[in-house]
Amino acid sequence: MIKTFASPRLRMIWWGRPSHSTPANLATVLRRDLALLHAATDAEDLQQACGRRLQPMIDESIPFDTPDPDPDPDPNDHHDRYTLRVGYGWWLLFRFTAGEAHGVALDEAPGP
Repeated sequence: MIKTFASPRLRMIWWGRPSHSTPANLATVLRRDLALLHAATDAEDLQQACGRRLQPMIDESIPFDTPDPDPDPDPNDHHDRYTLRVGYGWWLLFRFTAGEAHGVALDEAPGP
């Protein structure tokens, strides 16, 4: 279930209100993917519905040096942040925990 949006424009698209700054074909695809996100109860639901378009947000090039390393680190601790490739050069970015999507944002895909 979608709990919060980071973008007011995306919230308006989800509510079905027209956005003059968003092309109609992109708005249609966004509503479809937001509906999938809203219906998902866990990350496995998302993976089955979205397939390879869904990716965990992991950037292994950034070192995470902590002064007190966790003695029993959770290897899945970073898997609550995801990107979902929408198409037309856009991504949905969000945090998904306990069946709830938070901070759903729309961002342009990085260039080649």
